[in-house]
Amino acid sequence: MAVKLLFIHALTSIHPGTGQGVGTIDLPIARERATNLPIIPGSTLKGCLKARFEDGERKDEAFGKSDAQGKLRFSDARLLLLPVRCAGSTFVWATCPYVLRRFQRDCDLLAAAVPPREIPAPGDEVADMIDKSAAIALEEGKPRLVLEDLDFKIREALAKEWAEWIADLLFPDDEPWRKEFLKRFAILSDGNFDYLCEFATEVNAHIAIGKSGTAEAQALWYEETQRRSWWRWSKKWAPFRRARSFLTRAF
Repeated sequence: MAVKLLFIHALTSIHPGTGQGVGTIDLPIARERATNLPIIPGSTLKGCLKARFEDGERKDEAFGKSDAQGKLRFSDARLLLLPVRCAGSTFVWATCPYVLRRFQRDCDLLAAAVPPREIPAPGDEVADMIDKSAAIALEEGKPRLVLEDLDFKIREALAKEWAEWIADLLFPDDEPWRKEFLKRFAILSDGNFDYLCEFATEVNAHIAIGKSGTAEAQALWYEETQRRSWWRWSKKWAPFRRARSFLTRAF
């Protein structure tokens, strides 16, 4: 069985949804049931890649069809880096110990890369970050990192080791963006990261326009999206030896 990691960078806002919601948001995004972290379901990911697959003769063999299973499999794309609005630096890419631990486990299982072994554990009022230029002085001249409605004291701790390792994976041939990533990478506590994943997503209002050119009655709805610049990772694999070529030729 051939297995590889697949990294996904959202260049626009996307809506991997779950259908009609039951809360305030009419069209919520897909989330893990246990952790409530946003995901892109594996079936959604597979369908999008199939639509862009150019080799028509081998598309059904790779992705399957209504009466036959394809050779490629995709796991759900899990959240690695959450872009969060920052008062001092437009945005930062945030993650947390739990996410890093899951990512570390997948890398170990696949032998895809060798991640740092020690995982930072910042407190609720601390953010691990290399660059302090994103901080602003709130009171008494003490710099704080302000993300949405939360503020943190910045410490470096183990952020540099993880930031450089992830930057090498995501931007191996793009030095300007690698430097930009190092400036914006932040590790938050699990609790704060969970809060931002719940309340810092984009929610957009929509309304239907009727044939008369005016808004229809009771046609307002709210759609949640995963904002641009999200980074996720997924696993793709081919269960049969002769299907391994798809992992390198198709993507």
